[in-house]
Amino acid sequence: MGKFVTLHSYKGGTGKSCLAANLAVLYAMQGKKVCLLDLDFRAPTLHMVFESKGLKHWLNSVLEGTSTIQECLVDCSEKIDNKGRLFVGFADISTEAIREMVSRGKKWEIEALQRILRMRKELLDEMSFDICIADTSPGIQYLAINAVVAADVAAVVSTLDDSDIDGTTRMIKELYEVFEKKIAVIINKAIMYGEPEEEGRSKILKGLREKYDDAVVGVLPCFCEVGALKRASIFVLKEPNHPFTKMIENIAAKLDAI
Repeated sequence: MGKFVTLHSYKGGTGKSCLAANLAVLYAMQGKKVCLLDLDFRAPTLHMVFESKGLKHWLNSVLEGTSTIQECLVDCSEKIDNKGRLFVGFADISTEAIREMVSRGKKWEIEALQRILRMRKELLDEMSFDICIADTSPGIQYLAINAVVAADVAAVVSTLDDSDIDGTTRMIKELYEVFEKKIAVIINKAIMYGEPEEEGRSKILKGLREKYDDAVVGVLPCFCEVGALKRASIFVLKEPNHPFTKMIENIAAKLDAI
């Protein structure tokens, strides 16, 4: 039985989409059959990572009920030098499509949730994916909540910004706990303030675990080389021996164990 992991965040700018792409590629390189879904219909980005062109079906149409998930998935294994099996579903990047998705009413959102749950079942049970990773919109919007509801594990990406930590804490208590979700917290772009790396990370984890009850699965320092890389380059593929890649491997193992 496969696993559906949704990456979510309270605020934008946490590096959530970058982490989703790198996790998906890493899992594929480990021999898993991986599906990566761009469910961030407000600001889709995965098309830039995988340089998709000439697409005829979008995940938007799956939520509309006019396309199947099988029609939407693109085999992107070549992007990772065929070192694994990676399929990606893309969100429509047109201004019109984005405007339509954000203006939907509650009735449509309820129907969309049912379609996401059906899509999840098809991906894991019928298409036998080992892991599905969904990148979703930040904040407490229906589109994002639907993706969280469908998840086996909700992975929350946060920075160390006070407002981000506070918002993430409230979101976990007021949303995730209501849906009884298994939770993982990933801290990204952490600045250690000049302290030795291990000592700084230990202090961060101690403070965070008081809030998140040991849900923290990783603290990623702010690596300039990761931020400087072009969106179309996948760091774990380009730099397999870099500390960032090793940290992603550790996070992936912890997500597997949840």
